[in-house]
Amino acid sequence: MVQNLKYKSEIISNKFQAGKYQEAINELIVLLKNNENDFLWNLLGLCYQKLSKINKSIDCFDRAININPKNIAAYNNFGISLKQSKRYEEAETIFNQAIQKKPDYINTYVNLGNLKNETYHFKEAINNYLKALEINKNISSIHFNLANVYQSLNKIEEAEKLYNTALSINKKFTIADHKLSLLKKYNSESDPHIKEMLAKIKNLELNDNEKAYLYFALGKAYEDISNYEKSFEYLKLGNEIKRKNLFYDIKVHKQLSQKIKENFINLNLSKIENNKTCDQEIIFILGMPRSGTTLVEQILASHSEVTTIGETNLVDDLIVKKIDRELFEQIFNGNNHKNIDLISNYLKTVNSYNVKTKIILDKTLTNFWNIGFIKIFFQKSKIIHIKRNPYDNCLSIYKNIFESPEGWNYDELELAEYYRLYDEIMKFWKNIFKSEVLDIQYEDLINHQEDSTKKMLEFCNLSWQQNCLKFHENKIAIKTISVNQANKPIYKTSINKSKFYKENLKKMFSKLDILN
Repeated sequence: MVQNLKYKSEIISNKFQAGKYQEAINELIVLLKNNENDFLWNLLGLCYQKLSKINKSIDCFDRAININPKNIAAYNNFGISLKQSKRYEEAETIFNQAIQKKPDYINTYVNLGNLKNETYHFKEAINNYLKALEINKNISSIHFNLANVYQSLNKIEEAEKLYNTALSINKKFTIADHKLSLLKKYNSESDPHIKEMLAKIKNLELNDNEKAYLYFALGKAYEDISNYEKSFEYLKLGNEIKRKNLFYDIKVHKQLSQKIKENFINLNLSKIENNKTCDQEIIFILGMPRSGTTLVEQILASHSEVTTIGETNLVDDLIVKKIDRELFEQIFNGNNHKNIDLISNYLKTVNSYNVKTKIILDKTLTNFWNIGFIKIFFQKSKIIHIKRNPYDNCLSIYKNIFESPEGWNYDELELAEYYRLYDEIMKFWKNIFKSEVLDIQYEDLINHQEDSTKKMLEFCNLSWQQNCLKFHENKIAIKTISVNQANKPIYKTSINKSKFYKENLKKMFSKLDILN
């Protein structure tokens, strides 16, 4: 019987390793009916985790550690799922329990470091990564994670050393090559790093992901030396690889846009003013990626009364996704009291972040889809929308790799189509909320920094502070791909960069012509 269970477990484990998660789930459910086994519950949790069914995975890991409190892997996986659900305090408790049970279990230190990094507790993140390196200093990803923290803190030299260390351990760890490319300015084609990346493409057996990082890095390098043809050649290769490995249909966002318009066209805020609203003062910065939102974040977070929590996605995860049709109708009819629980959960999660001021700044870009809900649940909030020249904006997106891409990011036509959907939905919101949403044009901010900064501070009811003009001198953490640009004084070279790519990207630009 035990031998048969072991045999079946190995077969299912192989299916998990092959990415056949649903098949593995089906067989595990059958097997677990007659076998209360912690290994199987942990494996089932991992399958659900891979399919983003996080609540189900949490239940599985909980079962696993109840059966066997010594299953440290299950503790670690439990903590990961809790973190993904934004249940940060619970996740930290689980990780610490795992460390107490097995102080040399490296994965737990790494994941606790990831949690602390995500919630802006950078010193604690660094300490946990360093503890992991004490256990094993030959893991590229740990050096990489530590480098990311130092980069966020604008400690660029330390970050560069760690990225290079990661590469010295594993030459194929090309995500570090890409990070290095964003931190430096290339002056000629003979740059050693360019030669090294080209040699890797030629001589190493790389998978698609490893190649893509090099292609994007080379695209950036050749743009630096004004070889735009070669730059585009590599950017195109990188985008093609990234897009083919993502399942995405633009119809999803078209349907979302239509649904929002249908549901919010008759929104009457005065009717729902009696609904419980959030008392926390929040500034929401939103817009397209690469539109200048990080720059605005840096300016406002330099104010003594403001703390940024970065791109959290909290509104979507903790409020919008919890609202079904019935609750939506109740909210609109002004007789809902359940939003108290949603707001309470949101505030509890915010408290896990390293916030030291009365005003928080949430820079979740995709909140432009959620402006209606923000105005309902956060009536005291301020919304600032950053808009950039569509050609420059879409080019900048095309040139970059994103941590959580949806698919449209890597395709010329889909990118332009998505941009048009964003433009339409912002016009829709502006028609409803008028001056309650402040539009800041990126080019105006670049050319008239002080005037634009004053406008934003006045809109947010913040006093003038000269510090906001010297944002690049302030120690504000930046965790986006814009870190290197936002840590410098304002410069104008990013304006009208699209002119160098107009022939190569004419399909995309032609779809954007109507917007200019």
